[in-house]
Amino acid sequence: MKFWFLLLILGWRMRWLANHNDAFKEKLEEKDTVLQFRTESAKVARYYIIRDQKVKPCAGLHPKPNMCMSFKDAEYAYRTIMNASKDKMAFMKGMGSKEIVVTGEAQEMMWFMSLIKFFPPKKKKK
Repeated sequence: MKFWFLLLILGWRMRWLANHNDAFKEKLEEKDTVLQFRTESAKVARYYIIRDQKVKPCAGLHPKPNMCMSFKDAEYAYRTIMNASKDKMAFMKGMGSKEIVVTGEAQEMMWFMSLIKFFPPKKKKK
């Protein structure tokens, strides 16, 4: 349930950033891709269509994503994503141990990783 919710929030956040953050919107320039995140069993799956500097989050499996990141299970996916900001190698470790399998275009995964810095909300100044 946590992974499902995390993917839902991720879609909302990316869509919000595409509309309100110029630096994020700049990263979306000339991008036309579909990124998918799922569990191995496909019980939890979401994809994000990125086109025309917009992000459209969708539930389920896409028939031909440009990049698909498949996690061994939802609990592992949630822990890995939550620790990614502290451990920059979290995804690489998971791929090395085959607990994360990436299919499709590897450069799309690297591009997505460059977006991670935008996801946490900004802290309000006092």
